[in-house]
Amino acid sequence: MKSKSVKSVNQYKSVIIVCVSLFWPVCNAAAQLQDVKFNRVSGSNGVVLGKITCITSDRYGAMWFTDQTNRCVTRFDGTIMTRYQYDRKNLNTQGGKYPECIVADSAGFLWIGYYGLGLDRFDPATNIYTHFGHSDNDPESLSSDTISAILIDHLGKFWVGTDQGLNLLDEKSGKFTRYRHNPTDSLSLSHNKVRSLYEDKEGTLWVGTGIAWDRDNKGGLNRLNRERNNFTRYLHDPDNPNSLLDNKVRAILEDSHGNFWIGTRGNGIHKFDKKTGLIRRIPFNSDGAKGLIRPATISPQYSGEWYL
Repeated sequence: MKSKSVKSVNQYKSVIIVCVSLFWPVCNAAAQLQDVKFNRVSGSNGVVLGKITCITSDRYGAMWFTDQTNRCVTRFDGTIMTRYQYDRKNLNTQGGKYPECIVADSAGFLWIGYYGLGLDRFDPATNIYTHFGHSDNDPESLSSDTISAILIDHLGKFWVGTDQGLNLLDEKSGKFTRYRHNPTDSLSLSHNKVRSLYEDKEGTLWVGTGIAWDRDNKGGLNRLNRERNNFTRYLHDPDNPNSLLDNKVRAILEDSHGNFWIGTRGNGIHKFDKKTGLIRRIPFNSDGAKGLIRPATISPQYSGEWYL
């Protein structure tokens, strides 16, 4: 029975991995879509999935989903789905009702970030939760309880992105080091609203900032310089066609060919040369020629979703 579950999990992993093909070099949209097939997983054994904001896989091959519709975290072993929810009557419960992101570490713990309610470390073996939150009186606590991204890098360092900057957790002490925007320091984080975290093949940490629905142009892409403990910024420049189209950076990916891709608010993607810092823009192409195409069935409010 266990081998069957693992096989099923691997099948669903392959479906998720297929999404990476959307970032491959630009090609005809119709041909690209014909090559991609999806099997919908809406639920199992009476558990129905809702709005899934993040997915991770633990060391046993089980999948974990943050489900904002049902205000829970769901585990899927390939056959059975199990929900983990906030229970106000239980002292040992999830820290909040609105899970935003989740990451499984090598020790078997699940790290869950919530919207407005901090960070949890969950041990599935014991069902014990350890909560980390912001405290106005503790500069070594989380800089904010609104968590948007979690990343464990190749050194085992634990990074947490919030709407008030980037945080580095010391697991032994439970203390955080904060990285925040300083308007007088050009080597600080470009903006405090962290939206994405990514580590490339060389071990460099990249931080995407800016919230898409904010009407300002604040945000940008940041590269952490580990030795100097500061950042190099990459921002939109209206006078530079080799800069970002927009400062709201939501998605970052390095593909199997070494191409580095950046997704921004509702206007296309970018191919980034990490050595030179030059950015090639690939904007939305409205005339149907080769390039990015937005399907007519997508509502304008979802203009940040694209197909190649």
